[in-house]
Order: sequence, then C-alpha cells, then structure tokens
Amino acid sequence: MQFESIVIRVFDVDFMLFDLVLAGLWILLLYKKRLVIPLVFGLFGILVNFIVDYCYWYSILGIRTVEGLPIWMSPLGFFVYFSITYGMIQYSYVQVMFMRRPDQPRTERGNRIKWSLFLFSGWLAIGLLSNIFPINDSKVTVARVMTDQRITEVYAVIAEYALLALLALKNKFELSPRRILYIFLVGIFVHFSMEITLFLAGMRASSVFDIIFNSVFEFNTGAPILYLMMFVLIAYIEKHKMRSPQGFPIESSTD
Repeated sequence: MQFESIVIRVFDVDFMLFDLVLAGLWILLLYKKRLVIPLVFGLFGILVNFIVDYCYWYSILGIRTVEGLPIWMSPLGFFVYFSITYGMIQYSYVQVMFMRRPDQPRTERGNRIKWSLFLFSGWLAIGLLSNIFPINDSKVTVARVMTDQRITEVYAVIAEYALLALLALKNKFELSPRRILYIFLVGIFVHFSMEITLFLAGMRASSVFDIIFNSVFEFNTGAPILYLMMFVLIAYIEKHKMRSPQGFPIESSTD
C-alpha cells in the first residue's frame, strides 16, 4: 500500500520575517499568561522538528529539499528557523488545548477558542501580509517526498490511538472515548489550520489529497504522545512541590 505524495510550499523570503514575528508574539503571550507547560512543550517541539526535518528527512533520507534561499541563509539556518516557528506554535498550542479547568468550564472554553482563533488568524495574516508587502519577493521552495512515509504515519496513528483506548479501559490518564476523540480533533485542527492558511495565501502547492491526509494524520502521529507526556510533566512538578503559576492549572477531572 503506497501513496504518491509530494508536499510543496512556495513562499516569499519576507514570509520568514512575518513568521518569526508571529512566533515571537506567541511566545510572549504564553509567557505573560504564565503558561509554563505549553512553553516547555514548545521548546521540545523546536527540537523534535529540527531532528525530523533537518537531521532525518533532509540529511539522512534526502526527501526534504529547499531551493531559492537568500545568500545569507544556509539550509541549516533555514531549518533552525523552520523548527522554531512551527515547533513552538504547534506543540504549545495542543498543550493549551489539553489543559483542564474543571472548576471553571467557561474560562477553559473561552481560552481554547481564543488561542484557536489566534492560531488560525495569525497564520492566515502572515501569509497575506507577505503577499501584500513587497519587502523581498524572492521565492523559496520547500518540498518533501512523503510517498514511502505515508503508510508509516497511518500505522503510527492507529497504534497510538489504540494505546489510548487501552489506557482508557484501565481508567488511566483521565481518558475516555470522548477525550480520545477530542485529542484526535485537536491534532486535526492544528495541522489543518496550517495547511488551509498556506493554501489560502497561495503558498501550498499540494493536491487536495495531501492537504486532507496531512490534516488527519501528520500531527496525530504525535498528539497522543504529547497528551501522555503532559501528565508526566505534571507529576514531576507535583513531586517536587513546585507551585502552579497563574494560568497553569494542574487540577484535573474526568470527562
């Protein structure tokens, strides 16, 4: 079983500037809101994305390519930038969505809606701003050949969500069918937001199949693991009797 799949992104050099500004605002807001766990996972996301994108896909497998970089930026520098922006935002966002305020359901719902709107509108805005302002319209093309990786992603998602189902049967990690579905939908939304905003800004040169497949599977290859890791970090904080900062709820309950 194999899917012919090449994922391509074409953008102006100035898009990287707007992208970094958005990432900086995102980090600043997390810091001001004292959202410690999302910030920690954002840093973790930077590392993971760099290892996967640059070390594995680009350097080892050779399935990731980048063309048209300005003379002042090397492929290494590009993938550092690439890892910072999407690694920080995507990984921290899902932790914001996973955090619970069982005693303040309206606040919890409001926070999730606000961060989701910030995520989507921010990504759409930087794409449109790059098109509107001709700061540097030189084109950068980033591609990855995912033909041999797709089936692995499918198996990974099936295995990880099967693990969540097994843990739910054992009443572990506050898991329930409803909670597992929620994790899956969060994984879809965070990646769909990236895909569709790139498409609307004219930067995503991929097929409809790739956009749908990426949205459903790509981030969900890690969303269950990130959910479980959140509990490990919370347990570490509680064990060391660290005080929970404002806006960082450790309290939790089942659905």
